[in-house]
Amino acid sequence: MLFLTLFVIRSFISRRQQRYPFPASGAGIHSRFKSVFFFRYFILTVSIFIISANNIRTQIVYTPSENYVYEFLERLSTKQVIEYHDEVKPISRKQIAEFLREASLKKEKLSSVELEELDWLCEEYAYELGTNPRWYLFSYTDSVFSLKVSPLAGYGISGTGKYSGHSRWWGIDVYASHSKWFGASFYAKDQGEYGSNVDKVRNFSPLTGAAYKPAPDGMEVSDIRGSISCSWDWGHVSLIKDYVEWGHGKFGQLILSEKAPPFTFIRLDLYPLKWLRFYYIHGWLNSLVYDSSSFSYNHSESIKPFLRKDYVNKYIAANFLSISPFNWMDISFGNSIVYSGKLRPEFFIPFLFFKHFDNRGVDKTVEDGNKQLYLDLLIKYPESFSFYSTLFADCIEIRKLLKNDLRGTELGYTAGAKKVDLLFPMLDLTVEYTRINPWVYEHKDETTTYKHLNYYLGHWLGQNADQFRVQLDYRPLRGLKLETYVEFIRKGRLNDIYYNYYGQQVREPFLLSPLRKEKRLSLEASYEVIHDLFGELSYSYSDVKDEDLTRTPGFLLGIKNSFAIIVHYGL
Repeated sequence: MLFLTLFVIRSFISRRQQRYPFPASGAGIHSRFKSVFFFRYFILTVSIFIISANNIRTQIVYTPSENYVYEFLERLSTKQVIEYHDEVKPISRKQIAEFLREASLKKEKLSSVELEELDWLCEEYAYELGTNPRWYLFSYTDSVFSLKVSPLAGYGISGTGKYSGHSRWWGIDVYASHSKWFGASFYAKDQGEYGSNVDKVRNFSPLTGAAYKPAPDGMEVSDIRGSISCSWDWGHVSLIKDYVEWGHGKFGQLILSEKAPPFTFIRLDLYPLKWLRFYYIHGWLNSLVYDSSSFSYNHSESIKPFLRKDYVNKYIAANFLSISPFNWMDISFGNSIVYSGKLRPEFFIPFLFFKHFDNRGVDKTVEDGNKQLYLDLLIKYPESFSFYSTLFADCIEIRKLLKNDLRGTELGYTAGAKKVDLLFPMLDLTVEYTRINPWVYEHKDETTTYKHLNYYLGHWLGQNADQFRVQLDYRPLRGLKLETYVEFIRKGRLNDIYYNYYGQQVREPFLLSPLRKEKRLSLEASYEVIHDLFGELSYSYSDVKDEDLTRTPGFLLGIKNSFAIIVHYGL
């Protein structure tokens, strides 16, 4: 079947070349013409592969990474009950169901609360486990087709010192499958935040950034996500508009996180061996930099024509290889490139070392993009302990690194540890420190920063900052989560990018003034009453000082007591 696929593709290309022959070597090809050819071949290849795969199995539908099931699986993995590798999230409902089935075979190793949680989650993933599914707003299943529809709704009130506000949202969550090769999902949520304590920029918050629309006394945001996927015995491929997390970090990820709004990307996951996993994405980002060459007037005959503007095209290609030499150790490493302008077919090759494409080897004045390298390590040993770390290197200058010269290479790292069942069952302790040096995620080309819609693709703290956090989590009952943490955050200034690329005689000191400092003590509680119905309470004491008074929203400055009460159905 593979030979048949290749033969069909080759025949198709040959016919197209006869109709539209490529120029001779050395001649240029119009970029748009070239892109059309590439996409036709890419779509044809994927389509034929999907149809011709002999051993395609159950469809892929992803579970959002904020779902509690990931914390549950990580907990059991730390206790060495199951072998779950969590360097990448989200994963599919089918994969989660397989881990739940594995845990069901080792119930003697679970506490009473964990047993209740396992039964609850098995109800949630009953369709994938082959049992009777729980209640949905609409559900249909037959021998080849399945459709699940759930509503989304929520309302909350909050206060920050003397400032107050409220939020509301509604939407729908749908996922479906056909036969054993196709899976799809659709998620749409309309959310509004109103009041005097609305943080519209979210520059100093782990909350996902937003391309918001102004509203009376607040802002409104639309969150639209979706995916189409197929899988085979040792991997799956998807076209997605959603979030993706790479690397370890309980309170923020250095490589890829949920800080930036969702973007569209092709995702490829391969797991040919039990101890080997490979991940790849190619994504379409928003540079927020106007491309004046694409400006045009609509209705030029009008008294006042409308000027249509567009942004410079921006993309990311990234890969991530994970190796597990032992069932309690995961070593992952990878590289990425953020590039702009023309879509480049070579970055659709998943296994490339993107640093190789510096300046295209021709003209030193031509920049291919902004490159990153990263290394991630997880050790779950001894039993009930886990230790993790991520190293992120941006704008790598390998020649200087070999000479022990760090100029031109910007580093960030996370180091953390977790102990489950600290003093008694279901009490967990996490300690984590993150440091991100100046200029990480930035670039001299404004169109190739490590950002989407001006929000960091990596850790929400951004460059020139650090964070230390100690957190206790306790689950006394099924569905009830209590957590408390103390956190210290510091962030220095954002200097002129000139000094990093053209004034490097002296490197910028870490946490250079004006400095922002934040101390926070927080208490939070949440309870899942029935499937997808949650109630949440939170209180925090914060002390925020910023030497740059224009950087932090005024209602956050100083000593503040904050609270929030939220009720919601769905995530």
